[in-house]
Amino acid sequence: MIWIEILSRHRDVTSRFRVDATEIHVGRGYDNHVILDDPYVAARHVRIFRDGEGRLVAEDLGSANGLYLGSGKSRKPQLVLDGTEPIRIGQTLLRVRDAAHAVEPERLAGSDRGALPIIAAIALGAVLLAINSLLVWFAQTSEPHLSDYLVPTLTMIGVVIAWVGAWALLSRLFSARAHFLRHLLIAEAGLVAFWIYSEFAQFASFALTWTRIFTYGYAVAWIVLAAICFLHLREVGRTHMVVKGVVVGVLLVVAIAVQTLQRSEAFANSGRPNVTHVLLPPSLRLVPLRSEQAFIGDVGRLKARLDADRAELKPGVER
Repeated sequence: MIWIEILSRHRDVTSRFRVDATEIHVGRGYDNHVILDDPYVAARHVRIFRDGEGRLVAEDLGSANGLYLGSGKSRKPQLVLDGTEPIRIGQTLLRVRDAAHAVEPERLAGSDRGALPIIAAIALGAVLLAINSLLVWFAQTSEPHLSDYLVPTLTMIGVVIAWVGAWALLSRLFSARAHFLRHLLIAEAGLVAFWIYSEFAQFASFALTWTRIFTYGYAVAWIVLAAICFLHLREVGRTHMVVKGVVVGVLLVVAIAVQTLQRSEAFANSGRPNVTHVLLPPSLRLVPLRSEQAFIGDVGRLKARLDADRAELKPGVER
C-alpha cells in the first residue's frame, strides 16, 4: 500500500490518495492511478515502483517538463523517494510514502508553551501603554486631562491593530494561516526596541553630549522598521528568505540614503543642526559644561585660521 500526497506551494497536504498496486502511474490521463489537473503535466508523466532493494522510485516517462526533486532546477530521469522530500512534476508537488512511514508524535493540547506567547503579548502591550503614558506625562506643561492620555493610547492601539491585521491578512492569503499573535509580538517588540533607543538617545545627547546618537536616530528607526518587516515576511511564508532579505536590505539602504540627503540639504539651507527639543534637568548631565575661557579660546583659534586663509588669497581672486 502506497500513499501519494499532493502538496501546496507551502508544502501543506491538499489531498491524499491510497493506491494498492505494485506500479503506480501519475499524469493527466484517465488511465492513471492518480490524475492531476495540471496543464504542465503529461498524460502519463511519471511511474512509481519499488526497485530490487525495496525502495520507492519515481521515473520520468519521457514528459516534456520533466521530473525534479522539490524546488531543484536539475531535471532527473529517476529519483529514489525517502517519504520526506517531495518531487515536482509540472507545477505540482507530490510526496510518496508507504504505510510504514513514521509520523511525528502528537502535540499536547493546552500545553504551557501555547500560553507563553499570549503572556508575552500582554506583557509587551502593558509596557507599551506604560511608556506611552510616561511620554505624555513628561511632555505636559499644563493641567492634566483624561483626554491627554486617552487619545494617544487609543491612537497607538488602533495603529498597531491595523498594522498587525494587514500582515495577518497577508499570512492568511499566502500561507493559509493568519498568525495574528506572532505578528502582534513582532510589532510590539519592535515598538519597545525603538522607544528604548529613542529615550536613550535623548538622555545620551544631553547627559553625555553624544549628539551623533540622536542626530542619526532616523537611521536606527529605519533599521528597526526593516527588521520588523523582515520578521513579518518570514511569518507570511518561510520560502525565498534570501530574496526577501535582499529586498528589505535594498529598501533600507535607499530609505536611509534619501533621508540623509534631505537632512543634509536642509542643514545646508538653514545652517542649523537638528537638536533635541526635550528639556531635561541639569542634574542628569554627566559631562561637565565647557568653561567660558574654553569657548573664547576656540573662537580665537577659528579667527586665526580664517585670517591665515585670507592671507593666502591672491588679490583679485574671489572666494
